[in-house]
Amino acid sequence: MPNLARAGGLFLAGALLTAAVAAGGEVKEFRKTLPLDRDGVLTVDTYKGSITVLATDAAEASIEARIEPDGDDADQAKKVQATEITVRGGGGSVSVETDYSRVRRGGFLGLFSEGTLPLVRYTIRMPSTARLQIDDYKSSIRIAGRKAAVKIDTYKGTVDIADQDGGVEIDTYKGDVSVAYARFAKPASFETYKGEVRLRLPAASGFELDADTGRRGDLETDFELAGARASDDGDRFQGAVGGGGPRLTFRTTKGSLSLKRG
Repeated sequence: MPNLARAGGLFLAGALLTAAVAAGGEVKEFRKTLPLDRDGVLTVDTYKGSITVLATDAAEASIEARIEPDGDDADQAKKVQATEITVRGGGGSVSVETDYSRVRRGGFLGLFSEGTLPLVRYTIRMPSTARLQIDDYKSSIRIAGRKAAVKIDTYKGTVDIADQDGGVEIDTYKGDVSVAYARFAKPASFETYKGEVRLRLPAASGFELDADTGRRGDLETDFELAGARASDDGDRFQGAVGGGGPRLTFRTTKGSLSLKRG
């Protein structure tokens, strides 16, 4: 977690509002807005559901979360109520965390230990120039309009990033990743086991490629790789593409990398 020297406070159940009843259980909603510097950092630690991050010019972070049942076990409604959203910080850094501790402990009476955890669906608005870090298990992640670095660690989650104009670092096990760049001007790093990584770069982009596909991975590209030297076994490509530029690193065992112009 980041240094929260400028932390503002802890916002919990006071911001939680009970919404309409949904099929299979009750839905709960959370809303909070607090200051975030334009060069600050926002971190998200969650398990499953979805994360949508939108860019804003305001020096603040707006966090909305919808907690929904996932499954038909009898205790889903109680699990939704036991799930909490924790927001800390303000100013230089803000952290957002899904807290299932009461669910995993079984709530107040120890009744919720079986079945599935609820889904949490986040919508976050934050400065386009603030850094974003996400630690996730299997959420659907959508991000747009970032001008600063994005770092994501997910296991089975999917990632879709649009209009990216900053560095990217993504590590996934077998989730699919799609990144469309407005400009490729900062280093990028992607590591996956079985997932597909699809990158769309402006046609005139130049970069230093370091791609290791392993024995069972694939590389497809619209870019001319004449400057990128292939290893003897054809599993690794290293060198300048389009005259060179920021480093683009890719590592996989059974996954694939697709580089498209456009």
